[in-house]
This record gives sequence, C-alpha cells and structure tokens, in this order.
Amino acid sequence: MQVSQRIAEHLSRAIEATGLDADPFAHLAFGSVFPPDVYAELLAQLPAAAYYRELKHSDAMLPDGRSARLQFPLVPGNIARLPAAQAAFWREVVAGLTAPAVDAAYKAKFAARLEAVRGRPVDRIKLRHFPTLFRDLGGYRISIHPDSPRKAITTQFYLPADDSQVHLGTRFHARNADGSFREVRAMRFAPNSGYAFAVTPESWHSVEPMRPDDKPRNSLMVIVFYDRGPLVEGFKAARASLRGWYDRIVGVRGGAPEAGEGRIERM
Repeated sequence: MQVSQRIAEHLSRAIEATGLDADPFAHLAFGSVFPPDVYAELLAQLPAAAYYRELKHSDAMLPDGRSARLQFPLVPGNIARLPAAQAAFWREVVAGLTAPAVDAAYKAKFAARLEAVRGRPVDRIKLRHFPTLFRDLGGYRISIHPDSPRKAITTQFYLPADDSQVHLGTRFHARNADGSFREVRAMRFAPNSGYAFAVTPESWHSVEPMRPDDKPRNSLMVIVFYDRGPLVEGFKAARASLRGWYDRIVGVRGGAPEAGEGRIERM
C-alpha cells in the first residue's frame, strides 16, 4: 500500500475516533497521527536546514533581525527543490494529508462549527488544505490569538524524536469577562501527536517562549482554508509554486513568506 493511502486511512480513522472536546473551544487531541513506521520515516526525511526559509512576523523576530520560525511549504515547486527520493516521499505525504477521506472526516467532526461560521450546510462548504513544515528555534513564541477568519480548521502534528520537548506544546485559552485570559489546556509536544480545531473568534491559543537551549521544534501544520473560488485559489497556488521554483534556482534561504501566509500560520 502506498504511503499516501496509509496516511489517509490512518488519519481519517484517527479523526473519526477522537472525541471532540469543547473546552475551551471545539478541538481534537491526537495521540497517534501516523503509522509508527511512517512517523519514523517523516523524521528521517525532514529537509535540511538550508531548504527552509524564514517566516517573518513580530513574535518570532530575534534581536539580531533573524526569525526564530523557519518554514518549508509543501507545495509542488518547493518540494521539487529536494533530492529526488526525498521529494517523492513528501509528495506522498501531501497526497495522504489532503485526501478526500481526510477532508470528509474533518467536515463530519467539525460540521456544527463550520456551518455556524459560514451559515450554510457543511456539504456546501469547500475547503483547501495547505501542509507546511515548520522549524522553530530558541526565542520563538506566539502571543494569544484566535487565528484568521479565512481559516476553517487549524491542524498541527508534532514531530519530536522523543519526549524531551513536551513543554513546547500549544496552549489553549478562554477569555474572561474582563478581557483577560486563562489557560485551559496545554498540549504535550510529544512524538506522533497533535491537535486540530475549528477556527472561530473564540479559538484563542498561544505558544510559550522557547528557551535558547531548546532543541528545534519541528512540526507539520495543515492549514485548512475556506475555498474562495478557482480564480483566487488558482492564483495562490501558482504564486506559491513559483516561489518554490525561484528558491530552487537561486538556492537562497530566508526570503519573505508568501503574502497572506506568513501572518497567519503562527501556531
């Protein structure tokens, strides 16, 4: 069985089997995202640092002007920069993460929230899945925010090699009547784990500052956007792919993120 099919079947079953937790907002907490052997291969196939580029946003900027968040968008033009065997593997991963079965499982699990936000039946809501690898370094943090309303679902799969980074998980918050926040849940940054939540004005979350001695925080995010039609989505896909081909030609790391992505992919 192909890696893509194994990922799609395993992940869609995990989404279906995981209970929806409503506190402090509707979310899923996954304990086994990928088949164990696929997870081991994910870690082995993570791109070298030179293939990542900096993601510029205020929370991640270091005193020397560098960003503490690096990204590798899993789009065709960017994947093509990798060695052939590694590129083939990540194409399989993307196909599995964005498979119709996974889309259907998310829609079924978050139907009530998606319908409340969009004001239409879930079977009339079209979504677009955009996977991206992230690598966070010492000094990275994210302040409390609910995510952009352009997003339908935010998913993050943690990719540590062991349990030494469990303190680096995303934190979920509830807002008090006076406008302050209280922490309700802290995710564990544990191997082969992760979470997903439907984006609403109340989906408040953050990441505590990473210490200088923390090992890099590797994760795979799948940002699920509301589809805005073939013209807008086609332009976005073409722009992202062209950026990947440009990086492949010039071989430069650390360029600016695509417009509209760097400001919102912040978990």
